[in-house]
Amino acid sequence: GDYTGGYVADLSSMSDVRKLGDNVAKGHPSLDGLLNNAGSFDGDYTGERVVTAEGNEYTLAVNVLAPFLLTALLLPSLRASGRARVVISSSVSMGAADALGDLQLRRGYSAHRAYSLSKLCDAMLVAELHARYGGEAVAFNTMDPTSQVGLGADTKMLRAGWGSWGGSCDEATISSEMMADEAWAGRSGEGFATRKEVADSLLRRRLWDECVRLTGAIYE
Repeated sequence: GDYTGGYVADLSSMSDVRKLGDNVAKGHPSLDGLLNNAGSFDGDYTGERVVTAEGNEYTLAVNVLAPFLLTALLLPSLRASGRARVVISSSVSMGAADALGDLQLRRGYSAHRAYSLSKLCDAMLVAELHARYGGEAVAFNTMDPTSQVGLGADTKMLRAGWGSWGGSCDEATISSEMMADEAWAGRSGEGFATRKEVADSLLRRRLWDECVRLTGAIYE
């Protein structure tokens, strides 16, 4: 039968993300898809502002910097497929646009503020990925993975930050649909949020440059 393998990495560590990207690229010179759906909340659920060993606020590192760097590392493998799809999960909770100049949230940190900012950054970065590299060979999309079940699915993250009122995770299938359904073929750039920051190319480029500085990512 088909072989299913796995990789383990600490996504708060850009060093670990680099190792992950290298290992996946070596094992899979051609990739049909990359779903960046891992996420964290409230300092890895500690209730505090946590800073990683590399100096990054924890939610920023896991939710934004890790997918940005991993996508760069795997882009050659994705291009080799000729029909790849990249999805980075955002959220209806995106916001905190006033903190785009303080991604580490050194001022005014809160769990919800850090999460909202990270999801806004994800949507902005996917819009910029589409503008720079989107097309037939690689499509870039973002969405709220729980959009089909109202304002949230019953997950650990929702319970930690919003309560245990979410809908069934079994019904939240938009991620897999974007990755595999024929209905999403050739639709790079669709599914973005409508916030003005996502449409602002100057703000997106500033965010992109800062993420490059923080991760060392090289997009070619």
